[in-house]
Amino acid sequence: MSSTPRILVADTREGVAAFRRALTGSYEVAPALHLAEARHVLDEAVPAVVVCGCHFDEGRMYDLLRHMKASEPLARVPFVAVRCVEGELQLDDALYESVKIAVRALGGNAFVDLVRWQRRYGEAEAAERLTELVEKLLSEPDTQ
Repeated sequence: MSSTPRILVADTREGVAAFRRALTGSYEVAPALHLAEARHVLDEAVPAVVVCGCHFDEGRMYDLLRHMKASEPLARVPFVAVRCVEGELQLDDALYESVKIAVRALGGNAFVDLVRWQRRYGEAEAAERLTELVEKLLSEPDTQ
């Protein structure tokens, strides 16, 4: 069994690639482009963390989060919603806050606007912040 933490990344191809580029450290990334594929990955083995993009499967991010929280083996797995790529919609402050609130209300752990972080802090610091968040979630005793 591998000691490398497995992270399910549910997003568009571009989002998965952007997440991989930003995440520093050694992780096994299991990509999923559609909800059915994400469920299949979850059925194969419980990941250490689930990261789901806002643009995942035409907006099915909340469906994946609800599925996880309704399933006992998955309910404790940390869930991070992310925006890794530009979309048609720019997130203003109010929309950004509403996504954070909705993710938390449904049981998710965090929302990261990686695009915003990269603009604000630069790519290196954004990557460091993202990795620190993942490491924090991996080390929390109530998960897994």
